Amino acid sequence: MVFHVLEHWRVFVLDDTEERLRWFRQRLASPIAYREAKTSEKALEILSAESFDLVFLDHDLSWEDAGFPERQHGNGKEIARYLARTKFAGRVVIHSKNEDGVAAMRRILPEATIARYGDFEIVTARQSAAR
Repeated sequence: MVFHVLEHWRVFVLDDTEERLRWFRQRLASPIAYREAKTSEKALEILSAESFDLVFLDHDLSWEDAGFPERQHGNGKEIARYLARTKFAGRVVIHSKNEDGVAAMRRILPEATIARYGDFEIVTARQSAAR
């Protein structure tokens, strides 16, 4: 799967893994406006203050999320609920590898695209080329 991201888009990524964030940064470099967060608290701070066209969400933001799948806060489910509550109009991609987390987030955001990290590529596109 390939995501074509237009140069003028604003993109937000939630992930706690530096290796993954580095991967996203390399693909979402200037002129794309890119923001990221490693915690749900920081994500809420950014998402409530700025607007985005595309959001990538991970579920597990700490070891607790894998060990306690019923947790509702401090993970991607919390951000999915925020996006649903605020009626986020952009595109959401759930890139988590945690099957239970993905299923829970998909119930909250049924329109979201599921694309596991490592199974997709991101390409920057000019608006005229993307038509």
